[in-house]
Amino acid sequence: MWQRIVAFFTTLITLILSWFGINLGKVQTYRNVAYGTAARQVMDVYYPDKPENIEGSVDAMLFIHGGAWSSGDKSVYASYCKKVAENGYVAATMNYRMFQQNATFVEMLEDINLAITKLKEKAEADGIEIDKIALMGASAGGHLSLLYAYTHYETSPLPIAFVVGQVAPVDFLDPNFGETLGEHQLSLISYLTGVQIINENFSEHEDIIKAASPYYHVTPDVPPTILCYGFKDTLVPYSNGVNLDAKLTEMGVEHTFLTYPNSGHGLENDKDVSERFLEVLMEYAARFC
Repeated sequence: MWQRIVAFFTTLITLILSWFGINLGKVQTYRNVAYGTAARQVMDVYYPDKPENIEGSVDAMLFIHGGAWSSGDKSVYASYCKKVAENGYVAATMNYRMFQQNATFVEMLEDINLAITKLKEKAEADGIEIDKIALMGASAGGHLSLLYAYTHYETSPLPIAFVVGQVAPVDFLDPNFGETLGEHQLSLISYLTGVQIINENFSEHEDIIKAASPYYHVTPDVPPTILCYGFKDTLVPYSNGVNLDAKLTEMGVEHTFLTYPNSGHGLENDKDVSERFLEVLMEYAARFC
């Protein structure tokens, strides 16, 4: 499903860029840049032009793929990164350690931090100064984007301009999760937290479950946020988006909540909302980057 989200938005962003008559540069791509020693700790980096042709400071955008924290690859965001770089930004799409590497959300957040550090260091070595970075992901990638932004906004190697979470699970204590995923949900939470969680001991592990849920990390200081949720999603309950929207409003956080009334987890049936999403994305880039 999340692959279809990315493919659809890639097509739309190409159209939006053409509307604005953007002068496309010569994107420079660096594949499989290692940010750690593990096989999964690699990312692809896109510059808007040759480093020597980039004047002044630029901003960056990091894309984090979905796949239930157990599948997927950075390549799903390749076209998206190219379009973002053509628009004058540094872009990167990363792989990260997943369940197969015995990674919990702690290691996954560590990988995001390492990737941002490496992106900053690489850019500096190439004579490029990055001012800020935005994060974006869908499904599991949206969860990690939001969780990192809400827990690392003070310590990130680059200031976080804003964060985008599409169909992201944000509250694993939401009772509606049990109605949609059941035992599978418990299995995912167990892998994600590194704790064996079953119905009988669920309440005993609320602290670690909250630690893995972006909803419980919202403060008035978290970065501006864009949320996208499908009303007919059977994987991530729509109530996750509604509740996070309410929490961000309560905390006074600048954010936009987009509802796809006819779509499920793939956000596939609401072209008008998808076009609005791209407008909001460009507005946030102009305001916060």
